[in-house]
Amino acid sequence: MDIDFQNLPHSGSAPQWTADCVILPLYEDQSPGAVAPLLLQQAPWIEQSPARRDFRGKKGELTLIYAGSDLTDFSRNLALPRLLLCGLGKEDKGVLSDFRNTVAGAVKFCRDKAFVRLGLPVEALDALAQKGLADREALLRETVVSALLGLFRPGLYRSGAADEDDPPADPQVLSFFLAGKDVPEQARLAVNLGLSEAGGVLVARRLGNTPANLLSPADLAGEARRIAEKYAFSCRVFTDQEIVDMGMGALHAVGRGSKNGPRLALLEHCPQGKEAGDPLIIVGKGITFDSGGISLKPSANMHEMKSDMGGAAAVLGLFTAIGEAPDRADLPRLIGIIAAAENMPGGNAGRPGDIVTTYSGKTVEILNTDAEGRLVLCDALAYAQKEWKPRALIDLATLTGACVIALGDHGIGLFSTDEELRAAILEAAGQSGDLVWPMPLWDEYDKNLKSELADMLNIGPREGGAIHAALFLRRFIEKDVRWAHLDIAGPGYVVKTAPLHPVPGSTGTGVRLLCRLLRDTAFCSPDCVRH
Repeated sequence: MDIDFQNLPHSGSAPQWTADCVILPLYEDQSPGAVAPLLLQQAPWIEQSPARRDFRGKKGELTLIYAGSDLTDFSRNLALPRLLLCGLGKEDKGVLSDFRNTVAGAVKFCRDKAFVRLGLPVEALDALAQKGLADREALLRETVVSALLGLFRPGLYRSGAADEDDPPADPQVLSFFLAGKDVPEQARLAVNLGLSEAGGVLVARRLGNTPANLLSPADLAGEARRIAEKYAFSCRVFTDQEIVDMGMGALHAVGRGSKNGPRLALLEHCPQGKEAGDPLIIVGKGITFDSGGISLKPSANMHEMKSDMGGAAAVLGLFTAIGEAPDRADLPRLIGIIAAAENMPGGNAGRPGDIVTTYSGKTVEILNTDAEGRLVLCDALAYAQKEWKPRALIDLATLTGACVIALGDHGIGLFSTDEELRAAILEAAGQSGDLVWPMPLWDEYDKNLKSELADMLNIGPREGGAIHAALFLRRFIEKDVRWAHLDIAGPGYVVKTAPLHPVPGSTGTGVRLLCRLLRDTAFCSPDCVRH
């Protein structure tokens, strides 16, 4: 879907705004004329429509009203023949997440009606900004992101045969209606940022929904190369043998049971003049399929384990978003690391009871081969600290079912050794709409990882499983390194649909959170002083 701006002239009475349907978000008890007076001038029929009186503004309510009282009247070639009133609920309870869901639901509704050109008056966004929901630029950006995510559908592998249940084609254009002939540069920037961030999320969703027979660790590394080539990032990929030669025994142990060997992929965004800066390093878990290995998972829902590379998908989505962003030169130096493997129970697979030597030199006794994500991450985290001095080190992983039990399907568990980094991630989550909850790293639980034969076990007791996984990773973090671990197991893959996740499957969780961390927090500002 293309995004454009339509402007009213400074003079002249001819209507200039055109759309098959205008989307108008409203709180309860708000009238279209009060929120969008210029729209009312262009379409004076709005307030007289009988259907207008049916609208109450309840959260999620959608009421479509038409120009004219009969088909003869409606058949006129009107520039604005329809208006979709979209309820935001009570004004005093208005939050940005409701606005996102409303826009996503409205755009999908318009697709189902086969509307081609959609419009939204910026004066309506200004009215919401005056109510304190967010500033105009944020609302423009969130409108674009919500519209594109709400239209997402992953039917990548259909044969092309017609299906009577298939919805119509997506709307072709979303126009923002402005007064005056000039488009403010900040408005244009906000829209382009929305396009870049939505594009990054959609890349992550595409990868997360790709079946494992079409996305091996080598394929995932190939995606990193493709993104690097497209956007002029630097990229390096280590093969299975190189991983062995480097001494990454944990990553190799996870991938050795599959005929598709593991890969370690590195991406770097380094704007001119920032080569000497300490990089922000993002590490993503890239298990392209997780059978559990010898500790085999139950067969029910195992197909969902194609998305166990959600952390890696988020890294690639982030770099896509940066590559498309108009402000990429202003962002800090950034390195992405993808630890990719396929966890399979082959004849060469690692076994429960095996002891491996990690890249850091520490040894791990593997009690459960299904606790594999922490093994691929620990080698990648150790490598990041040896090669660079991180400004901060963040890993994302669909790591533990225990985190889903603790925080539900929507919550991200945040574990961190640094108060400022933790606060910055929570601040970014407030802007991205992610539900992030700080979790403890209690030293008392660390003793549960004690091994009699090696430096540590790869699992602790079932109780507190997400904490034990984070504590395992913390053992590979050097004392002076700012580190955060994001367990995205809950929201990384959804079964229940929602306006922003309109189909079951991978969600692209983490991309927008990281984009907001880079842009909206002082932590990533080049002028920020470290304490």
